[in-house]
Amino acid sequence: MFEINKVAEMNPPKVSVIIPVYNTEEYIGETLNSIINQTIKDIEIIVINDGSTDNSLHIINEYAQRDSRITVFTQANQGLSLTRNKGIIEARGEYIYFMDSDDLLENDALNSCYKHSTKGHLDFLFFDAEILNSNDNINLNINYNRTYLISEKTTYRGIDILFNQVKTNSFSSSVCLNFIKRSFIEKYDLKFYPKIIHEDQLFTFLLYTYAEKVSCIPKPYFKRRVRYDSIMTQRFSLKNMNGYFTVSNEILKHRQNGNNMLNKTIDLFLFQMLNATSYGASTLPFKDRIHVVKILIFKYFRYVTVKSLLRILLSALLNKHKSCL
Repeated sequence: MFEINKVAEMNPPKVSVIIPVYNTEEYIGETLNSIINQTIKDIEIIVINDGSTDNSLHIINEYAQRDSRITVFTQANQGLSLTRNKGIIEARGEYIYFMDSDDLLENDALNSCYKHSTKGHLDFLFFDAEILNSNDNINLNINYNRTYLISEKTTYRGIDILFNQVKTNSFSSSVCLNFIKRSFIEKYDLKFYPKIIHEDQLFTFLLYTYAEKVSCIPKPYFKRRVRYDSIMTQRFSLKNMNGYFTVSNEILKHRQNGNNMLNKTIDLFLFQMLNATSYGASTLPFKDRIHVVKILIFKYFRYVTVKSLLRILLSALLNKHKSCL
């Protein structure tokens, strides 16, 4: 067994694709097909069943029997962060790509990313996305087009790109839009913060701030599926807000005396993120809204506007007033 593992480490796959799965039996087959059919063949596909209660595990195992590149792990439900962290531990590839179990990836995506990343010796590379299905009843108002801001022929510091994206309201936290060198993840011990929603916000922020060599491919390789029963479209709750507060706390730990660019980026990032949460927080029960406003005032007052605070507190009254007109 030792000799087998030794050989595996000497001949790692080019890419490790990590796919956490939780109750996506309707989509996981299509997702796996989009990875199996990638034009780059030297990949490993790490599928982690996170306590699914539907038919997802059966489907995954059927695919694994047909394709030896697929390795299946199954565990009691632990959430997306810990499941992805498990994938990082198991990954052997030169590069890591995180895939969601209900979305799609264009067939040449990983091959193009690998060639571009190895040629430029990149810490990570990012690309764009587009909505896979259009539903007029779901409006997430998310911008997945960012690569127009920079040249794919140039290498940048991550912090410079991050500041530019935040400044132009084009930042996307989705980890699925990034192709990352595994040794870079290991160097900075990058992990997903456990047991919270919006874990991508923190992971992607740190990804950019640590990276010295970043570039992009200006193509919408990733196809995001928008559906009613996903994490993205669930009703905003206090758990969402607590996730944002945790992300804010962790990001503030990275402020550095004398590092003006980093501190300026942190301030702008938190300002945009926390003010944006006021729209979701305004839909919470009144008791929860009071709780949120207290935290925003006493811990993050420099990052929120009075307008945002009033939006959270007075939304119910304003909506009631409008309904009476």
